Amino acid sequence: MIPGALLLAAAAGLTACYLVAEQRLHARGDRWPVRRTAAATGCAAALAAAGLWPARSATDEVAVHLLVTMAAPLLLALSAPVGLTLRVLPPGPRRALVGALHHPWSRAVTWWPVATVLEAAGPWLFYLAPVPHALHPALMVHMVLAGWLFATVVAGPDPVRGRPGVRTCLLALLVVFAVHGTVAKLWFAAGAGAAAQVLAYGGDVVEVATAVAVCARWYRRVTPRPSRAPRTLPGRAPG
Repeated sequence: MIPGALLLAAAAGLTACYLVAEQRLHARGDRWPVRRTAAATGCAAALAAAGLWPARSATDEVAVHLLVTMAAPLLLALSAPVGLTLRVLPPGPRRALVGALHHPWSRAVTWWPVATVLEAAGPWLFYLAPVPHALHPALMVHMVLAGWLFATVVAGPDPVRGRPGVRTCLLALLVVFAVHGTVAKLWFAAGAGAAAQVLAYGGDVVEVATAVAVCARWYRRVTPRPSRAPRTLPGRAPG
């Protein structure tokens, strides 16, 4: 179980860093979409809720896991943290970050089959595989990072080289959906009871939300933006 104080600290740190970065954009006259700020706020709220959740049973632990490893990574991806960071960094660190994003390893892990496997493997390893309990914190870190990476590839607004089309993104999501459902059913058959049901239904909610985000990103991409009216100087008629 992740210490609640650590989750609360992560929520506070995320909120502070995001708001400071956004304030820098506003200070120089740049805009940042409200929906991305709302997603970052939702991510922090999910982490805070997980930190305050009273872990009295296995069902409670699964609920915390869902908030930390599925809901929070999706919301973080939708907040475009990489794009915001690139907008506010000085030239030197920005070039370093761009170089890291173009590194072959970055391209490898953001290739959609790799991101899908990393995301699907986490729940199986955590709930079904005979992994020593001492390694569970490392698995949690893997699931958080894999969840953020997968959501970024299929639904996030951050730039991803070679991002697949909407059909492929939905196919990858369907694979993850099937794996998560299978893990929950096998865990239920092993005697997990209500905890497995929470895993199944809670995972379904997050995955449906991911599908909505995929379709929303596609819709924004194909929908033409309204043209802006030309600016006119005060006291002068257009034309």
